[in-house]
Amino acid sequence: MTEMLFGALSMAVLLVRIIKGPWMRNPQYLAAALVGAVALSLGLGALSPDLENDLIVGTLAGGVGAWIGIYLFDLTQAGDF
Repeated sequence: MTEMLFGALSMAVLLVRIIKGPWMRNPQYLAAALVGAVALSLGLGALSPDLENDLIVGTLAGGVGAWIGIYLFDLTQAGDF
């Protein structure tokens, strides 16, 4: 489980840096990305326990979860949600 969470958190931090810029200027996006990445990783680990020790799956889940977290945060800020 730790490998998957480590990959997810690393990918979330990198994705925020690439998409939204510096973390100190956008801590709300970093928080949304981290929550999304951890939520998706934990959900994936609960659905498929065989994938818990896979770093690649954790990284991909972290990227998708972070993107979903950022997207949902943008929707709530725009008032479209």
